[in-house]
Amino acid sequence: MNPTTSNMTAPSVALVRCSDYELERVTQAVRQAVDLLGGMGAFVQPGQKVLLKPNLVRGMDPERAATTHPAVVAAVARLVREAGGLPLIAESPGGPYSAATLRSVYRKTGMLWAAEESGAELNYDAEGTQVSHPEGQVLHRLDVIQPLLEADVVINLPKLKTHNLTTLTLGTKNLFGLVPGSIKIGYHAKLVDRELFAQGLLDILLFARPALTLMDAVIGMEGEGPSGGDPRQIGAILASADCLAVDTVSAALVGIAPQEVLTTRLAVGRGMTTGRVEDIGILGEELAPLVVHDFRPGIEMPMDPGILPGPMRLLARLVSPSPNGEENDSRGVKAMRVLAQGWVWRQLVARPHATERCIACGFCAKHCPVNAIEIVGGRAIMDPKTCIRCYCCHELCPHDAIELSKPWLGRLLMPR
Repeated sequence: MNPTTSNMTAPSVALVRCSDYELERVTQAVRQAVDLLGGMGAFVQPGQKVLLKPNLVRGMDPERAATTHPAVVAAVARLVREAGGLPLIAESPGGPYSAATLRSVYRKTGMLWAAEESGAELNYDAEGTQVSHPEGQVLHRLDVIQPLLEADVVINLPKLKTHNLTTLTLGTKNLFGLVPGSIKIGYHAKLVDRELFAQGLLDILLFARPALTLMDAVIGMEGEGPSGGDPRQIGAILASADCLAVDTVSAALVGIAPQEVLTTRLAVGRGMTTGRVEDIGILGEELAPLVVHDFRPGIEMPMDPGILPGPMRLLARLVSPSPNGEENDSRGVKAMRVLAQGWVWRQLVARPHATERCIACGFCAKHCPVNAIEIVGGRAIMDPKTCIRCYCCHELCPHDAIELSKPWLGRLLMPR
């Protein structure tokens, strides 16, 4: 059985129009979406502790579209309270995990307002706990924030935006915020490969088991997400008991094939979803009229060997695991694969670099999982040989001073 839904054959996703973040309009849209799924009472019982998990990547103004809008969080919290639940807004943003950090992030992202408006509580408990996770494929033990373990119900409140490792930040990626603070660095260092990291995200999804995922797609982020891109009007709220179903429809909503999202593609391989919009019952609005056809992806989209010149196609294919298992390859093929992996990686994968906006605060160096950054001459310098392209520096820089760029050959062969 699909571990994220009780109806594997036909999960349902509610799709509702919402043009802006005026609170009553958002509340009406959120209520309509949840009602299409049976109402909040289908997910929350009186007296239950309900963890609301927004995307608060760092302390940013909500109008920059990097974080879940406070109006969406307030609207969901209102419905939880109407159902008799006790809503708690909890998140572990990037960087240090402390009460002081949480206070700052809640204030900057509008969560303080959301809590006051809705009667929800804000979490200031910065403790984390390591737990056993027998169902995990790559993460058999997890570090999670304490409120997760104390909650009866988890409601996942992601923001639809681009991401340079997984193509899009959706419901599955949002749950990485359940890992406490700087411990995330260790996860990036351990799960260096993009696919390994995405498998870890699926393990976290299996542990958290959100009862409801409600996507803020009113205004998303395109371009260099998850924090350095540009706001983009989408105009929708999506909701489902199946997180991966929300991810599937959300990708299609912005014109991206659902299985281009790495977590969705790997979830298909694990039997957690089909990754097909056709297998999902969409309630409310029809999808086609709402699709954004010119949504601008991030710099790190999956590579299609078919668009490359002949020699590059061979090298690109060598980067991927052998379909028959590497143990069946000759020594020569194995040697070519090692060379191809290093060379293709260097040519096609974006490198982070500090711009003139860098003030040498050292935040990126402190939180680099492999210590690839030094402050030299008043600017952050990234060592390309050590850098694992996790893009934590780009995501977490308080001054948006880190940009991503490809080598000239990568730009020539894959201009997008």
